[in-house]
Amino acid sequence: MKRIRMPSGQAMTEHLVILAIVLGVFALPAVDGQPLVVFLAESVATGFARFLTSISLPV
Repeated sequence: MKRIRMPSGQAMTEHLVILAIVLGVFALPAVDGQPLVVFLAESVATGFARFLTSISLPV
């Protein structure tokens, strides 16, 4: 009979390391000395404003 191996919990550590690396990349300064998070937030705000404008127009 084969023994069933229990997971060792390594996946959680790997996910946390990858998340830390991704967050670190977004926090690095990009163009004009601003972090990428600022550009991402501005693009989401612009897209949301365009969406709100498009749904408020009469049909």
